[in-house]
Amino acid sequence: MTREEAEALLRRANEAYERLRKDPKAWEELLRERAEWDCTLMDGLKDDPWD
Repeated sequence: MTREEAEALLRRANEAYERLRKDPKAWEELLRERAEWDCTLMDGLKDDPWD
């Protein structure tokens, strides 16, 4: 990937997140989904450093 391609990718991602944040319902849905996935990050591991 060239630098220009990487910059374009990041610019499009930032624009997509900006549109998402402007839609309160969609943003809340994303935050709820992230919260559901958070519990899987240390699934089955002992000595959870985040506690």
